Amino acid sequence: MLSTAASWQPPALVGILFVLGVLADRYELTSSNHMLVVGSLPVFVLAAVELGPAPAAAIGIAVTLCQPPKPRSSSASPQLLLAGDVAIYGAFPLIVGAGVEAVDRAADLSNTSAWYAVLVVVAFLAAGALNYLLVAVFMKVVAGRPIRAQLVSTYVPLLSANLAQSVLVALIALLYALYALPAMLLSMLGLAVYIRLQGELLEARQHARDARERAQRLARMNFGVLRAMLNAVHARDNMTARHSAAVARYATAIAAAAGCDESDQELVHTAGLLHDIGKFAFTDAIFWSAGQLSDEQWQTIRRHPEQGAEIVRHLEGHGEVANIILAHHERIDGKGYPNGLAAEEIPRLARMISVADTYDVMTARDSYKRPVAHEEAIAELRRVSGAQLDGELVEIFITKVLAGTGVAFGHGDDVDFEAELALVERRSHAEPDAVAPPAPAALAA
Repeated sequence: MLSTAASWQPPALVGILFVLGVLADRYELTSSNHMLVVGSLPVFVLAAVELGPAPAAAIGIAVTLCQPPKPRSSSASPQLLLAGDVAIYGAFPLIVGAGVEAVDRAADLSNTSAWYAVLVVVAFLAAGALNYLLVAVFMKVVAGRPIRAQLVSTYVPLLSANLAQSVLVALIALLYALYALPAMLLSMLGLAVYIRLQGELLEARQHARDARERAQRLARMNFGVLRAMLNAVHARDNMTARHSAAVARYATAIAAAAGCDESDQELVHTAGLLHDIGKFAFTDAIFWSAGQLSDEQWQTIRRHPEQGAEIVRHLEGHGEVANIILAHHERIDGKGYPNGLAAEEIPRLARMISVADTYDVMTARDSYKRPVAHEEAIAELRRVSGAQLDGELVEIFITKVLAGTGVAFGHGDDVDFEAELALVERRSHAEPDAVAPPAPAALAA
């Protein structure tokens, strides 16, 4: 039987749960997919457990009708949204209350027993799951949002919190059985504190998500700036663009072979693409010189690591890339430029760039010098190993990178440059999980 006169006893409990439901329904949180979450679920479950299905459904509907007016939404009218809330807030307390009543009648459980506490926990979890499912179905109908995506983004992150709440609600039910209404009021106060902590957790998660989205937007903006700079150099000198692509790929392969994590591999790849961006300041006389360069021109060339680092350092989040660019012409023996760093003073990723840079300059057909054979280039790398270049990284490059496959280059067209640039673009345009627009239907939690 869904309702008897005894179901509404004591009237004080009905009134208390109604008032608590109204207050809890005013406590609004926002889930990670911007779905509105309110704090009334524990109240509705307690009503279902202590009073039965009909009073629980009545309290749920009454609480809904006390909500502030619904804002206008592009997906549904305020009247339709209110009707959805009435149906949902009435349905799941009714269903859960009927289930609890049926189990309790069949098992004849004492409301102070451990098994009764287990029943309350199960009832709470079932009410939560049913509530989330009904809201997801409703939003699918009125706004076309995928049900599974809604459950994954809203129900799953709150599952552990719901489990903890279910234990608290079971404890409140036990205290009510032992000490009546005063225990109920005191326990609900403790539950309110817990719900507040849950809200702060949700807000922290949302702030973290917002930060990731801002970082994604910044990365896309930075990529646009980088692409413009690289294209400007490429337009003046195809060789520099092709060489930068080769260095990026070689250096990334060295990093992978040396055991660097994915973050460092992405870092050295970006630095490899940008390591010669300082050549943007070269005059045409330097770019197109076919003869001996003057001392002044050589000084200009030697400044390109500093100029490149200065350009890149202005892009937020690219400080480490700038440091690598600044040091890519330093030498292990301390005779490099611009700062005369030696050995471990040189960033390891910059040392990888140096190995890749040296090899490509020697072997590329479009190099400033006559290209040498692969074997001759390897011999030269080993000759300068430990003086100009990091000996360990030279051997990794020779034995693990050049001995493998997948690092060959065309040496003369735009294909390699565009392929490497596309890797950076894909990383900068990687989207976080799609965020649904705000849900107008309230979700009890």
